[in-house]
Amino acid sequence: MRPHRDVDLEAPYDAAFERCRAAIEFVLGASILVEDRAGGLIEAGFGLVNSERVRCSLAKIDATHTGVRIEALFAAGVEVPESSRNVDALAAALALP
Repeated sequence: MRPHRDVDLEAPYDAAFERCRAAIEFVLGASILVEDRAGGLIEAGFGLVNSERVRCSLAKIDATHTGVRIEALFAAGVEVPESSRNVDALAAALALP
């Protein structure tokens, strides 16, 4: 299983999407590779070949809450670690008020 964390945000969907996008860029320093607001998906990478990528999958819980799953993605054939500093850092940033 890939390293992942689940975070529930007390924020409407659009605000949560922007919060995830900003945290990926400013906390991780990653580049957004895929941004699909309607599909609830953001993928980001770090510019290195075969390096870790990060995916945020967002789901509206209700009008004021959004669930976010943060996952680390790795190239085929790469040994997948049990944890990811990037996933943990992004989850910590999103958990802040």
